[in-house]
Amino acid sequence: MQGFDLDAWRARVGADISAPSVAALCALQVAQMRAIPFETFDPFLGITPDLSATFEKLVRRQRGGYCFELNGLFAAALTALGYDLRPTLGRVRNGAPQGGARTHLVLRVTLEGRDWLADAGFGGHSPLAPLEIGLTGPQEAPNGTYRLVSDPISGETVVERLNGDSWASLYGFDDAFMGETELQAANWLCANWPMTVFPNHLMLAGYDGATRIGVFDRMVTLHGPDTQTRAPLPDFAAFATLVRDRLNLAIGDDILRPAWARIEAAPQ
Repeated sequence: MQGFDLDAWRARVGADISAPSVAALCALQVAQMRAIPFETFDPFLGITPDLSATFEKLVRRQRGGYCFELNGLFAAALTALGYDLRPTLGRVRNGAPQGGARTHLVLRVTLEGRDWLADAGFGGHSPLAPLEIGLTGPQEAPNGTYRLVSDPISGETVVERLNGDSWASLYGFDDAFMGETELQAANWLCANWPMTVFPNHLMLAGYDGATRIGVFDRMVTLHGPDTQTRAPLPDFAAFATLVRDRLNLAIGDDILRPAWARIEAAPQ
């Protein structure tokens, strides 16, 4: 990643810096996830994200990004802070019994004799706090209850979230080595392959105070501490207000207007 600046990252996410620890790792993940939204404007508009320019985009230009950018940035920060980590690729499931291609970047962090799954870039209802790998049973995060289960068919560890009385799969990952070539290939695949969601739909996820905001094209879901609402965006003005004022993304009309035009043109 070109030009990484730890002080600038810290200012962007509002994180306190301390020696590596489990508590510090949790605080850093919460800070980045609440400060830098998940957003897919680039692939939605036919642009493959340049991973070497992630710091410039997410920190200097006050944009968001998807997993390769968000977890790439998080990995750079953790490395600068002295954490022992290894990036790996996972397969998104989103409720399915099996995953697709290896198109989700996650981080395995070894700390205090244990391994942790750190993920600041899933976009869906992933945990705000890292999960301990190898721990059986539920794990509590600030935004829900999660668990890691083994899939004997794929050999993966699957992240699941408790929804009501049932568990829903988010994604699976394993211990396979990931090199720079695979990272670049997965990023290109995510941004360009018609079978992935990102070239076809706009997805946004972030926080406005205690409210989690999720956007799929023009549909907005707001998750508060005790309530959930779901409604479509009525027009471009509401779209721009949501992006700029509630998600705090510095995105100009040169990006917002063509994105909204494509959303409006899609069949309802």
